[in-house]
Amino acid sequence: MSVAGGVFAAYLLALAALSPCPPLLGNAVGMLLVVISWIVFTGLFSYLKVVIGSLLHEAGHAALLWCGVFIQAGSLIGALIMFPLVSIYNVFQSAQDCMDNCSQ
Repeated sequence: MSVAGGVFAAYLLALAALSPCPPLLGNAVGMLLVVISWIVFTGLFSYLKVVIGSLLHEAGHAALLWCGVFIQAGSLIGALIMFPLVSIYNVFQSAQDCMDNCSQ
């Protein structure tokens, strides 16, 4: 399950990196694919966190505490990776309003 979630995460990250002109831009299939990808990605990882938390609940309070610590550490690592990509290296660009940025 985590591998499937990772595939959707990689696809969504690629879409963000190709912003503001991702593949299938303006196409109904492209829009549907993005929405479905976000739903599946969020659903898979949320389900995995709940399953892990349920399993650790049986192991006791200390196991749940460490589960929370590692979840927060993962959020911290993700933020530390994304901040320089967005704010320093400008890997992701926003589109200019009222302009067609993708015409060639």
